[in-house]
Amino acid sequence: MAGTGTYRIEEGLLPFAGGHTWYRTVGEASDKPAILLLHGGPGFNSEYLEPFEALASTGRRVVRYDQIGAGRSTMRGIEHDPAMFTIDLFRRELMMVRAALGLHEIHLVGQSWGCMLALEHALAQPDGLRSLVLESGPASIAEWNVETDRLRSELPAEVRSVLDDCQRSGTIGSEEWARAYAEWELRHVLRLDPPPPWEARAAAMFDADSVVYDFITGGAEFSTGRATTEFDDWDVRDRFGEIVVPTLLLSGRFDEATPAVMGTLHRGIRGAEWQILEESSHSCHSEETGRTIALVADFLARVDTLAK
Repeated sequence: MAGTGTYRIEEGLLPFAGGHTWYRTVGEASDKPAILLLHGGPGFNSEYLEPFEALASTGRRVVRYDQIGAGRSTMRGIEHDPAMFTIDLFRRELMMVRAALGLHEIHLVGQSWGCMLALEHALAQPDGLRSLVLESGPASIAEWNVETDRLRSELPAEVRSVLDDCQRSGTIGSEEWARAYAEWELRHVLRLDPPPPWEARAAAMFDADSVVYDFITGGAEFSTGRATTEFDDWDVRDRFGEIVVPTLLLSGRFDEATPAVMGTLHRGIRGAEWQILEESSHSCHSEETGRTIALVADFLARVDTLAK
């Protein structure tokens, strides 16, 4: 799915943190706020968010970028300290992208870790932020770990055994691990086999360069005991009162971002709307693309109307 019709497309590189940030815009600037997409990870890439480019049909620019160290913004071959990959680095990069591309008014769409980054941006009370769309992300890593550990305990015994053995032996990322971990992904990340082209391209880019993801997460969507970064303690549940923009929550019935995870956001953010997509897991924009895009388009139209 390209979803871009005959809209103007621009791609480029922005210098940042000793490397560069790759971006792509679809559509023309207009009096409507642009849509800025934030991908997951940290350390994945924005390729799998391509379906959201169809929102250019609503008369606004859609912008995505690969966060520093990921995808086309790789730091491979550039001397750097892995400890540079902090939450503040990603916050500053987001602000840089907005300034460099003239994104004065935006609707911010975050998926997975992108939800966390979107929340961080909103909590800074930036000018021009008109709304949040949060797809399948947490407000607390501790809560996320509880829920993903529970889902992991429900995997078939033979799959759990392989995952446990690989953790104990330090072989996370091995072929044996990958075969077992694929069961997790098919249940709770993307319930499509084979995946759609944009998801396949994103996965191939990630397989070629997952260093940042492995460094920050420990190599999996659930706790592996390997990651010891500031991300492990991330929690904004006590700051929900500071979120003052309209917010739409999206998640899948089979999502690793379980109803307990998403329900915390729903209860905490005043006025937040929440849609659960019944045939989706962690990737409703790919698993139920048409419905997801329609829900987002309707939400943004209502927000824009209220702003007039």
